[in-house]
Amino acid sequence: MNIPRRKLSAGVVLLALSVGSGAQTRAVKTLLLVGGGFHDYDKEPQSMAQSLQTRLKDTSPLDIVISQDLGLLRAERIRDFGLLILNTCAQDELSAEQQQGLLDAVRNGTPLVALHCTFAAFQKFPQFHQMLGGFVLKHARYGPMCVEVTNPGHPITRGLPARFEFPDEPYFVERRDPSVELLLRTCNAYQGRTGPEPHVWTKTFGKGRIFATVFGHDRKSQDDPNVQRLLAQGVLWALNR
Repeated sequence: MNIPRRKLSAGVVLLALSVGSGAQTRAVKTLLLVGGGFHDYDKEPQSMAQSLQTRLKDTSPLDIVISQDLGLLRAERIRDFGLLILNTCAQDELSAEQQQGLLDAVRNGTPLVALHCTFAAFQKFPQFHQMLGGFVLKHARYGPMCVEVTNPGHPITRGLPARFEFPDEPYFVERRDPSVELLLRTCNAYQGRTGPEPHVWTKTFGKGRIFATVFGHDRKSQDDPNVQRLLAQGVLWALNR
């Protein structure tokens, strides 16, 4: 399989998966929005994109644009994408135009996948965290983390063990939306918290499907086979496939 990499402009990389002429499913143009501090937003997004493309090439091929350009959230630009994946730790505040473009796109049916530090981004944009279903400001120390499946019958958790462990940061999730469908949580409470932390859930926002997971601090986390399966199946659910 050949996954060519091509620079589009400053801060934008296109990863286009080659699909055979017999393919029946058209590739979904996908925006993978990255950027901010504390993480590798150069090599890691490319690795994640390639893993997703490989896993989904037969069921839902993706044409992924990796970018740090927040201007892509404006209405006239975001409409070009059939899927949004946010893996950003950006603390730059979105303009009113960018905020409205993102909210309207998801509300009108564009599926959204939110990862890791995204739940701490755009802290002066409360509607963003209401849309995601949670907000994160702190986390426990990075290291081996145990998580457990709370809804084994959901298509996103299909094939996952009831419990598994991998290295990541246990996030402390605040402003929890009680309407979310919880899929995974930590096995234990951390640092005086009152109970396990929700770490993977789904919700809707208008017509848009949202898959939320706080996993993905680094390559060790992102390369875990259970995390990769979870992300791929979460993308399929968000796309309603």
